[in-house]
Amino acid sequence: MASVPVTPSQGELEASWKELLGQRHRLGSDPRLAELAIAIVRELGNGKSHREVLCEIADAWSAHWRLALPAASLLIQQATARGMDEPVISEDTPAHHAARALRRALESLEPSEREDPNIAGNLQASLGNALRMCGVGEDEAARRAFEDAIALDPGRGSWWYDSGLLHKWRGRFRDGFAANQAALDRGAPPRPALWNLAICATALGEGDAAVEAWRALEVPAERDSTTGMPWMADLPPRLVRVLSRRSPVDGTTELVEGVGFELLWVAPISPCHGVVQSPAFRDAPIDYGDLVLWDGAPVAEHTPPRAEPVPVFPLLEILHRGDEHRWPFVALEREPGAVSSIEAELPHGARVFVQHERIAHHCSDCEAGIPHEHDEGTTSPHARGFVRGKIVLAADADLNAVRTAWESIVGRRLTAALPGLYESLEDTKRAGQEHQAWRGIERKALRQKADR
Repeated sequence: MASVPVTPSQGELEASWKELLGQRHRLGSDPRLAELAIAIVRELGNGKSHREVLCEIADAWSAHWRLALPAASLLIQQATARGMDEPVISEDTPAHHAARALRRALESLEPSEREDPNIAGNLQASLGNALRMCGVGEDEAARRAFEDAIALDPGRGSWWYDSGLLHKWRGRFRDGFAANQAALDRGAPPRPALWNLAICATALGEGDAAVEAWRALEVPAERDSTTGMPWMADLPPRLVRVLSRRSPVDGTTELVEGVGFELLWVAPISPCHGVVQSPAFRDAPIDYGDLVLWDGAPVAEHTPPRAEPVPVFPLLEILHRGDEHRWPFVALEREPGAVSSIEAELPHGARVFVQHERIAHHCSDCEAGIPHEHDEGTTSPHARGFVRGKIVLAADADLNAVRTAWESIVGRRLTAALPGLYESLEDTKRAGQEHQAWRGIERKALRQKADR
């Protein structure tokens, strides 16, 4: 009677891991122990607590591809927890550790192994994935790694797909489209490849190809007769995140500082592109009215007040700049709620947004790709009556009528500065005065904050 394999329980696996840690000093000299450690890490889910051991194995056995490749693959898997839109500011990441091991493994191959797609090809494809997550500085090396892998076996659909991911994230949408089509033709899993085909086609303005990809995914896309681009009715709003810095016109560094992701609401036209519907309050590459493209895989989750969590998607590309006037302002209210009534007193069509900004700041866990949650910082006004916001108007708005209404409001209910209005009116002298007023309001806000 044949024996039935017995799968170890979670408790047995954790006990084995604890016992292995007691022999950790042997991991660099005992290949069987290193192999066992890799197998246990895989079964335990490859978590943060396993990272140091994997790095030690990858480094110690980097000249031996049979151990370097599986250890690097687990490190690459950990690296995927970090969003591809996050800047890389350190080389102490799982992706960097994996890349170093894979490079040395490739250098150590025998001549016959260098021509074997199952050895050199897998090493090169894994190196491409590691370098893809090491940042834009490794872009050319990542491209070469994928090209070298594919040259050894052009029929590997998964390598074409991974190459397509690199091109998509670097904005090479034509190359990304071709790579994902090649992946589909070579048997790669269709759903992710079709998603990336649709994204790349949308970026390229090829509406027919995008619609075809969406329909292959059973998404009821239509082709807009005016724009030629795909659209779908009744899609819910999306949240897109964009890296931003303190605005150059904002002098309240004690109130708001640092680099982080600003979250903006978007009205989707398709599952991957739409129009930004909330303004950026910091120095960001997108703003209200821009047509933008985002990736299909969420990178975070945001819970609005008294609402269910919503996914957050990373920005990929700006497809078209909005032509609206978008003017930031600061104000000190003379009476509570004065700013909230501005919109009703401005000419029809004006939108007034008050900042309730949420910034997810970078941390070491973000950079290392460690799964974790952020306590999102809210930068609402720190001084009583101090408000930061933005006014948005159509490009053809009557700016003189806006000026008249604005100056009436400011004279009665609040002290405020709106330099952008006067810059748009080409009133250089008044624009300069508004910038001075802005700094004065900020100084007063900071003094009020210090006195609290």
